[in-house]
Amino acid sequence: MTTVDQPPQSTPLRDERDTASAIARPSRRAMLTGAVAGIGAIGLGSAITAALAEAAQPDPVRSVTAAYTGSGRREALDAVAARRLPAQSRVMPDLSDPGPARRQREFLDRCESWLGTLPAHRRDLAVSALLDLWVLSDELPAPVAGWADAWRYVWPRDTAFSAVALARVGLSELSWSHLRCLQSVQAVDGSFAARVDPSTGLPPDDRESQFDSLGLVLWAISEVHSVSRATAAQFDLGEFDDLLRRTTRRLFDLTDRGLSLPPVGPDYWEVGESQVTLGLAGPTLVGMNSLTALTKADPELWGRLGEDAAAVLLAADDFRATFTRTFGANGMQRYPTSGGSDSAIAYLPAAGLVSNRSEGIYALEPEVLAGVWDHLEQPAGGIKPGHGWIIDRSSWTPSTSLMALGFARLGLSDRAESILDWLAEHRTSAGSLPEKISGDGDPVSVAPLSWTAANVIITLDELYGHRGGTSS
Repeated sequence: MTTVDQPPQSTPLRDERDTASAIARPSRRAMLTGAVAGIGAIGLGSAITAALAEAAQPDPVRSVTAAYTGSGRREALDAVAARRLPAQSRVMPDLSDPGPARRQREFLDRCESWLGTLPAHRRDLAVSALLDLWVLSDELPAPVAGWADAWRYVWPRDTAFSAVALARVGLSELSWSHLRCLQSVQAVDGSFAARVDPSTGLPPDDRESQFDSLGLVLWAISEVHSVSRATAAQFDLGEFDDLLRRTTRRLFDLTDRGLSLPPVGPDYWEVGESQVTLGLAGPTLVGMNSLTALTKADPELWGRLGEDAAAVLLAADDFRATFTRTFGANGMQRYPTSGGSDSAIAYLPAAGLVSNRSEGIYALEPEVLAGVWDHLEQPAGGIKPGHGWIIDRSSWTPSTSLMALGFARLGLSDRAESILDWLAEHRTSAGSLPEKISGDGDPVSVAPLSWTAANVIITLDELYGHRGGTSS
């Protein structure tokens, strides 16, 4: 696989300690989600107090953008270093190698037709998001989440959204190449590592596999396939038979062919859980729905994969019923019957589950999504990931932008536009979309972030461009 400019370190995120140290001192992320309750408070009073104090501190600014610099390599830049970066560029002007500037220009040129579908006041945000996605994927097998330290890995979840975004702007070939990367790193049992090194395709640590990857990757294949067909782009779905076979088998095996919820495990919050979350069940529903869409689009698919089309459709129907009687019947909370609001609810409309229920597709009512937003809104605008994110006052842009996409696909364009305005106003000084916005309204953590950039691009396409690729 392609070699990255600087090999990412194999140490986990600063706020995710190993098991031994987590017992001695609860991690910041665990405290934010209330996970410390499972540790037990006896003898941990001072440790908990210290962790709470740390959690309440403003998140540091690790980077304001990423760019090719005079060193000839991509680097994560701080605000001072980024001052010399030209507007709407991720290439420093003193770079002797003309390659990055040429590739950046060619990338934007290929997006120009799509950019022309947008109103003038959205072009700047669109170019920012496109450049963020470009700099995090240029000459790599798939986009990395960010360019700072522990973000410099390929997450299947982020790559799924990035692939859909690139297809929407007319770059289906690039989308397929990123999905081929996911096929190449998938385990024989169908699982995906939580994240992999883009140089080696290997996980940097022993994080648990995240079940949401299965459904989201199926959705990405269905979406990119749909866009490719609508635009007459060259593609061969048969290239992905291995990925589709392994992913479907694992999805069916671990949900009893749709009769049960997925197994307990970490979701996009990336913390340990004792119950299955909406962040896993929602993407599973999305994946099952995508299997239905792929069956309709390619009637020969299951004959190649050794499955019966009718049995696949039955499993998808059964999981819709399973989801409806659990999460759907209890207020769409983080856990089947408790946990409060969770921004993972936006996976459903974001992935196109907005059709009338008479069509056999679980559809979310617009007012439900609006209510979740109101419950999760943070002081500076934007939202936190969920009700259980109990201390952090920051707004998380992946969750916020995913809600924008959900609103756009539900037809609530005014709410989607308002979120895009907020995201545009809270970019870094270099114009990149950051992971978080502090309670005081400042961009913090890392920038750029590929998932947020992808969500922004898909939302813009839903509102203005929309080449017709949906999985609903």
